[in-house]
Amino acid sequence: MKKIYDIRQIIVSFTAFMFLAWAFFKNGLWGKIIIIPFLICSFAMMMEKIFLLFNKIKISNIFKYVFHISFFVYVFGFLSYMIYYSITNKSYSILIVVSVFIPFVIHFFKKSFFNKKDKL
Repeated sequence: MKKIYDIRQIIVSFTAFMFLAWAFFKNGLWGKIIIIPFLICSFAMMMEKIFLLFNKIKISNIFKYVFHISFFVYVFGFLSYMIYYSITNKSYSILIVVSVFIPFVIHFFKKSFFNKKDKL
């Protein structure tokens, strides 16, 4: 049953990767910059599941960390841009909303990288 789930995840990740690769080559510079983290996330998720399918746990964990790094680079970049945007445009209501999300993102970041149970 677990293998069927992993195969399904590989198919979904591969489909997302192919769609994002197509979109990457069809867009201009700013579109490519926006798509890159999602492209890396889908590739890392696909490789993680492939190596899990073959019981290569250490290599699978490496791709899991690549996924987390790419995801958090995108999230912290987005939050940083929103903070910059709200300060420069004096739109402090956006700053309040963003400041609500920052503790959650920091908590998930710590949980992803500094969890004692999950080691390479």
